[in-house]
Amino acid sequence: MLAMARGPDFSFSDLLQQPTRVADAVEQRGRVLLHRRNAPDLVLSRAGEFSELGSFARLLARMVSHLPAEDLVTAVVEALPWTRYLNGAERTEFVSDLPVVMQDCEDLGTFAPLEIYLNQWRNTAAIVADPELADRLSKPIPNPLGTPVAAP
Repeated sequence: MLAMARGPDFSFSDLLQQPTRVADAVEQRGRVLLHRRNAPDLVLSRAGEFSELGSFARLLARMVSHLPAEDLVTAVVEALPWTRYLNGAERTEFVSDLPVVMQDCEDLGTFAPLEIYLNQWRNTAAIVADPELADRLSKPIPNPLGTPVAAP
């Protein structure tokens, strides 16, 4: 998830019961966080902010695509410390595909591909960081289809 300064927190019920209060908070602070029960939180913001975020993503994707790979790896490790657990080839793949994913976000008008991409690589790094888990996951699965059942 993209970390940004956020405005006040409200429950989703607040939005339904007091929409003017929540809208006023958006006007004053730029965005609010809406907590939902049994569902991910939502961010409510002005439409212009999303447009500006898209422009920034486009700018960042272009800038990143012009950086030497070595400099980009250094910047990524500084910004996303968990990437240091990826091996060299994995880190290179992560960094080389990142500008493409950012461009996809801009083209599609959603940051969902970036969120998925980061979560998948973060999960890979978590597995690599835990040698016992990495060892267990790299071994063949005994009886991958379960125990055979006798024919009737």
